[in-house]
Amino acid sequence: MLPGTLLTEYADKFYGFGTWDAKIWFIGIEEAGGWQEQDVQRRLDAWKLNGKRDLEDAPKFYPASGNKRWHDDEACQQPTWKQLIRMLLVARGKPDTDDALLNYQRCDFGCAGGRECLAELLPLPSPSSTAWNYLKWSGLSWLHSRSLYQNHVLLERAYSIQQKLERYRPRVVIFYASTWHRLWGVIARGVWTQAIQGKLMGLERDGTTFYVTRHPRAESDDYFHEIGLFLRRKHGNQI
Repeated sequence: MLPGTLLTEYADKFYGFGTWDAKIWFIGIEEAGGWQEQDVQRRLDAWKLNGKRDLEDAPKFYPASGNKRWHDDEACQQPTWKQLIRMLLVARGKPDTDDALLNYQRCDFGCAGGRECLAELLPLPSPSSTAWNYLKWSGLSWLHSRSLYQNHVLLERAYSIQQKLERYRPRVVIFYASTWHRLWGVIARGVWTQAIQGKLMGLERDGTTFYVTRHPRAESDDYFHEIGLFLRRKHGNQI
């Protein structure tokens, strides 16, 4: 069984990767992973050993927690990150070839001294939005089901992310997963309009521009390339 105290601390404190000072933030629903209990245990151990930080350095943290598939010399593309990186590179006027995407993923994406923040609304990794393995792995009552878990953490996490946005004021925030646009609107504290008709929602408040894209696993390369071009036209070298 996973250690209850450490698991609770992780759920309370851990938000993702990169730096809060970044000019661009990506905010998703939850991180993929957690296929086996030992995967989560290694992650908890690495997080504890590293000082229980709210944001980790992705290119270092993943290998340290036993997951080398996205950062070693034989790394493959992570499907969600691939499209987030595509938007970034295109927005910065750089090529989005497969080699460029993979190189950025391996060395730069979500690193502590980097240029982006990768945060998740829900803290615990899961293979999918329907899978729920923590009932088998933990005796904590709020992990007996996915609905109990979300009721336990969702509003507090949303409020905490909202407070961090107010404190750090990034230039651009991209929420990915348009089916959650209502909650994204609560966090952004505004009403969405169509930035690209039928493809991208946006709003601007207090110097930060917020966007909602479709989920990277649900859309094509061309869709995210188009979003990247839009970001370049709209924000230039600000991100």
